[in-house]
Amino acid sequence: MKSTNLLITGATGSVGTQLVNTLVNMNVSFKALVRNNDQGDLMAHLPQTEIAIGDLSDSDSLVQALQGIEKAFLLTNSSEQAEELQLSFVDAAYKAGVKHIVKLSQLAANENSPVRFLRYHAVVENRIKELGMNYTFLRPNLFMQGLIAFGHSIKYEGKFYGSLGNAAVSAVDIRDIAGVAAKVLTENGHENKIYNITGEESLTHFQMAEILSRILKTEISYVDLNSEQMHGALTVAGFPEWQIGGLIEDYAHYARGEAFEISNTVSNITGKPAIGFEQFVHDHLKFFK
Repeated sequence: MKSTNLLITGATGSVGTQLVNTLVNMNVSFKALVRNNDQGDLMAHLPQTEIAIGDLSDSDSLVQALQGIEKAFLLTNSSEQAEELQLSFVDAAYKAGVKHIVKLSQLAANENSPVRFLRYHAVVENRIKELGMNYTFLRPNLFMQGLIAFGHSIKYEGKFYGSLGNAAVSAVDIRDIAGVAAKVLTENGHENKIYNITGEESLTHFQMAEILSRILKTEISYVDLNSEQMHGALTVAGFPEWQIGGLIEDYAHYARGEAFEISNTVSNITGKPAIGFEQFVHDHLKFFK
C-alpha cells in the first residue's frame, strides 16, 4: 500500500465519491474528513481509508485532523457559507503545516466575475497563494451529471430546461474530474498549476437533446427559459434564493459563450480521452429511461 499523507474533504459528495473510489482502486491510502459519525460509517468499509471527524467551521478540529498531512483535497458542498468554510480550511491547513492544497474550483474563476460562485472560488484560490502554499487549482466546466437533476422530466415529459440559449458548453463527466484529481494528488509535478477540465466536445443543450433522443429512442426537447422563468422554475423546485441567484448567474455565464473552449487536461493528465456526452448518457440510462 502506498502512503501519501493525503486528506480528502467532500468525500461523500458526487465528485468526492468518485475520487475516493479511484484512490481505493489505485491502492492509495488517505484520510477522509467527514462531519459526523454517520458519514464516517458510510465509508468505514473502504480499505486504505482513515476517517477523521471535523467541522469546517471549527478551526481546532480541522488543525487536529490535518496533523501529519502533506497534501489536501479541498471540496465543499454548495452552500451560502462555502467561501467562509473553505477559507477556514485553508487557514487551518496552513497552521497544521500542510504543504500542498489541491482545490476543486470552477472554470473562469475570477474575483471580478459577475458570477458569485466564480468570485468565491477565486477568493479562496488567492488566499492559498497569499499564504505561500503549493497549490493545484482544478477548474472543471459544467458537470454532465447535472443533467440527472432533470431525469424525472426527461423520463416522463420528454423535456429538460435551462437558460443558456444556443451557447455551446464543453461539459465534463465527474468521473474525469476525479481521475485528474487522483493523479494530481498522487504524483509530483503538479505544484502551482491551474488545470481547466472540460469534455472532449462543446455542445449546445439543443444538441444534447438530439443525442438523448437518439439514444433513448424517444423525442427529448430542450426548453430554453429566460432568467425570470428560470427563477420561477427553480423556486417551485425548492431551491433557496441564494442558490437560485447563483445558478442564474452561472447560466448567464454559459449563455455569453464563456464556457465553450475545450482543454486537453483529461487526456494529458490521465492518459485517457475524456468521456463523451453519448457515453455519459449510455452509462446513466436508468435516470432517463
